[in-house]
Amino acid sequence: ALAEIVLLIAMNYIGLFVYYPTEVVQRKTFHETRKCVERRILLLRENIKQEDILLSVLPRHIANDVRKDRAVEGQSATMFHKIYIRKHDVISILFADICGFTNLASECNADELVQLLNNLFARFDHLAYRNHCMRIKILGDCYYCVSGLPDYQPNHAQCAVEMGLEMIEVIK
Repeated sequence: ALAEIVLLIAMNYIGLFVYYPTEVVQRKTFHETRKCVERRILLLRENIKQEDILLSVLPRHIANDVRKDRAVEGQSATMFHKIYIRKHDVISILFADICGFTNLASECNADELVQLLNNLFARFDHLAYRNHCMRIKILGDCYYCVSGLPDYQPNHAQCAVEMGLEMIEVIK
């Protein structure tokens, strides 16, 4: 009976010395795996943000060309960077400047003005999409868009005129 008790105590100690280090290693592995997954999720979110920033500056077709060239760039080093220019024969460009903006700017505080322009330009972007136009630039209170890009649009002039007329309605 005493031998059985000693044997049970010895087995418990052996089990404790085997279990505890195994548990520590498993917990450490779990935490490292969790950190790795968290970092991958963070990296994915940052990649999405980077993509959004890129597409806010460049049209999608040019951004895709830049990405393709960047992937190949490491394989063949060149002295000069590629210029992403394409010739388009028939397009229409719309330059829209908000009349009376200076007076409006003096009546609003900066936050209100930024909010107003943000809402207005968001509506213009929606109109541009509907009228087959593409915003190319916003500068202060000026909105620039083009019709006939990136794909040929046979009625590009009509689309640009309709865009301008709808912009006037939105501003009213």
